[in-house]
Amino acid sequence: MNIVVSIIIVSWNGRHLLESCLDSVFNQKFHDFEVILVDNGSSDGTSEYIRSNFSDVRLVALSENRGFTGGNNKGLQHAKGSFVVLLNNDATLNEDWLDIMVSSMKSDAGLGSCASKIIIEGTDVLDSVGDIFTTAFTGSKVGEFQKESNFMETLIVAGPCAAAAMYRRSMIEQIGFFDDDFFLNHEDTDLNMRAWLAGWRCRYVPSAIAYHKVSTSIGKLSDTSVYYFSRNSLWVWGKNVPLLLMIRFLPQRLLYEINSFINFCLIHGKWFPFLRGKYDAVRGISAILRKRREVKKLRKLTNDQIVRELLPVTRYLVQRLRTVLTLVAGSAKTAE
Repeated sequence: MNIVVSIIIVSWNGRHLLESCLDSVFNQKFHDFEVILVDNGSSDGTSEYIRSNFSDVRLVALSENRGFTGGNNKGLQHAKGSFVVLLNNDATLNEDWLDIMVSSMKSDAGLGSCASKIIIEGTDVLDSVGDIFTTAFTGSKVGEFQKESNFMETLIVAGPCAAAAMYRRSMIEQIGFFDDDFFLNHEDTDLNMRAWLAGWRCRYVPSAIAYHKVSTSIGKLSDTSVYYFSRNSLWVWGKNVPLLLMIRFLPQRLLYEINSFINFCLIHGKWFPFLRGKYDAVRGISAILRKRREVKKLRKLTNDQIVRELLPVTRYLVQRLRTVLTLVAGSAKTAE
């Protein structure tokens, strides 16, 4: 078989999710692919289940949980395809997803990645159609919690959501893949920002549809998720953003950090994981500065080009507030 696409699925204690995920992969109309399942040190019999039920899957069994970053990096070492797909174990694909995404990538050599329409399973509401960067240099999901019918046209976005995304192998070889130190959360923001700064583009492909059970693997607002969110968001900023833009947009960054503090600490009571994340981010500054020098070598966009594509963080925060109020109102109406 001519392997055009390598599909990497990382699973940690997600055996109950794998049948629907893998069935959707093997039901694809496009057949020139391989599947690499990285068992991230699971204790639920994942490896045995794969060996018994999915002989066509290449199993990479790890002795410990290396996070989303380490698991995918290990999977990449076994990948042979010209295109690399990352798929969450709690996601499923429509049957022509691969065919559509490969065609899109082949149509434009300047595309480093393609984003798909990711719908929250069981709803007509979006999880993501890709990312955009704010003036605080944080990643924001385009289309999150909006009706999927609002996004029927192709778009150029800053990068894909790694829950169901396709990457060009040559881009990965140029800029690197996930930063192992991130473990999980913001690892795709970091990769997307490096690709964007290096001049690669990402296309949102609306007819390639994935369904996602959002936050099944690590738990919504778990201490683990909050810790890595808090730490890694600072690392993305320190590692990638040009110095002059860090200075210029420092007030926006501070506004974002204050908003995050209010959300995680004052509203949700996640004081310890949030503050520990910030503390560890500062402790790791020497490593981030070393990586920063490497990112600078890759950068092709000028500061003016970067600024033109940023979403004002104030607009982002207003959008988030409106979304939260809409969701709260919807929940209250359902409860009635």
